[in-house]
Amino acid sequence: MSRSIVEGVGPIHPFNEFLRVGSIPSVWCPGCGIGTVVNIFVQTIEKLKVDVEKLCVLSGIGCTGKIIDYLKFNSAHRVNGSVLQYASELKLKNPDKKVVVFLNDVDFMMAGSDDLMNIGTKGMDVFVIYINNFIYYVLIEHRVLLKTPFMGTTTDVSSASPFNIPHLAKSCGARYMARWTPLHVRRLMYSMRDALQQDGLSFVEVISPCLIYYASDGIVGRSFDRMKLFHDNAVIKHNEPIENLDIRFQDKVIVGEFIDEREK
Repeated sequence: MSRSIVEGVGPIHPFNEFLRVGSIPSVWCPGCGIGTVVNIFVQTIEKLKVDVEKLCVLSGIGCTGKIIDYLKFNSAHRVNGSVLQYASELKLKNPDKKVVVFLNDVDFMMAGSDDLMNIGTKGMDVFVIYINNFIYYVLIEHRVLLKTPFMGTTTDVSSASPFNIPHLAKSCGARYMARWTPLHVRRLMYSMRDALQQDGLSFVEVISPCLIYYASDGIVGRSFDRMKLFHDNAVIKHNEPIENLDIRFQDKVIVGEFIDEREK
């Protein structure tokens, strides 16, 4: 049977078996990046022929929390408390399943590093997809970002999240770590593929600033302009030392694959 046409029914979505197509179109703003990440994740699942019954997909609050509304996989929201803590509890109860966690900036910062470290040090088979949407200070500190490689000038000296995320992931025991933008779709797919095949904690950061908080500045423009920002301000440097990856102190954002402890 064709995956695009069902006889007597007509065209269907090419990933109908993975998506709740009745909920599409999504609530996400065009160009925000979340839809791209979900698309790449589903394509990766298909290419690897992953048994979806052996997957558990979790999400927290905000726009990334909506991801599981569009996936047919075993899934759950965590709207109060730490979604990472819930991931570790779920993994302990289901050791045969691969747990995938979608986080945004606030989810990750509110969860705390202890929960991530608990996953990493215990060698739990958890894959974290962190969509870094640059809203930490907006929601937690009620500040506005001053300047990052993807933003414009505002009024405060703060920027992005207060951590070097790849360094934090490594410190918490990540055995695989990569960072990309929504523009780097093929490379992001390769990283998701490698992370899904890696035992232990895997962590992929996707740099994708929220459109809503910056649209009024006239900085982001159309989706095409946003992709150009990623193109012009991201530099691929595989295996770059972890201490060099803090986006708060970079004119360009370094992307690439930084940790890979798989057996070659």
